[in-house]
Amino acid sequence: MRRRQFLALTPVIAAGWPWIRPANARADGEPGLSIGLIADAQYADAEPGGTRYYRASLRKLEEAVAHFQGLDLAFCVSLGDLIDRDWRSYDTILAPLEGLRHPIHHVLGNHDFEVAPDRKPAVPRRLGLTRRYAALDRGAWCFVLLDTTEVSLFAHAASTPEHAEAAAALQALKETGASNAQTWNGAVSERQLDWFDATCRSAAKAGRRVIVFAHHPVYPENNHNAWNSARILEAIDRHPNVVAWFNGHNHAGGFGVRNGVPFITLRGMVETPDANAYAVLHVHADRLELAGHGREPSRVCGLGPGPR
Repeated sequence: MRRRQFLALTPVIAAGWPWIRPANARADGEPGLSIGLIADAQYADAEPGGTRYYRASLRKLEEAVAHFQGLDLAFCVSLGDLIDRDWRSYDTILAPLEGLRHPIHHVLGNHDFEVAPDRKPAVPRRLGLTRRYAALDRGAWCFVLLDTTEVSLFAHAASTPEHAEAAAALQALKETGASNAQTWNGAVSERQLDWFDATCRSAAKAGRRVIVFAHHPVYPENNHNAWNSARILEAIDRHPNVVAWFNGHNHAGGFGVRNGVPFITLRGMVETPDANAYAVLHVHADRLELAGHGREPSRVCGLGPGPR
């Protein structure tokens, strides 16, 4: 398979890659499937803090759900940080999603674990997860949901071996001077990377392209990136059928292209008192169209031939 190439629009940007055209400049053809995306609602029954308006996220999520209800979606994905803090916040912010007529899948974010220590192990179950990372096969596509909180300080109580392992990993990263050596970031384990490799190989044998969803970014370099982003990028490089990465965590949003793969950070829903931020991803055989709503920009990325 050849790496995907991007649709030309205007002067070459993003390190030489022409990658985007206006959302209204659609090519012909209906998408093979569509996916609703939200990131960083960070709901809490709390007064605003800085640019974050925690209570307003409930209304914004209800607005996004109402929009999703009118669309033919394969499923929806929350890219982490559904709550900002407190176990009781789940009762409120999950309520709009309970009426969603499409399946909803969650990836785990750092704020999702801002609960009492004894509640931390129950967070995945509260979000309906039977596994912390998983893959969904849909026709010619494999959608991978990674857990970038697996190795972290916030996901494990301070008395646990997992917390000690994460503290050692963070200290080692700090000693390198890395900007992403931050307590709010985390990493995937070597076991999860092995699983990712096996999943991508299996998808390639079945003729499927892979799209990844996660909470933490891995590219471009940023202080919000996963601790072992370099190891994750190495894994992506091994599998030419990986065609895109979507994440949350950095509320400002972001975009980069590396070896032909677009890395897209959705903007945080919690930011600003009124303006919303969410998106619908339309997956075509020859392109990905991200239809942004509110503060989220729209993008169109072209794809090369599939696995063969």
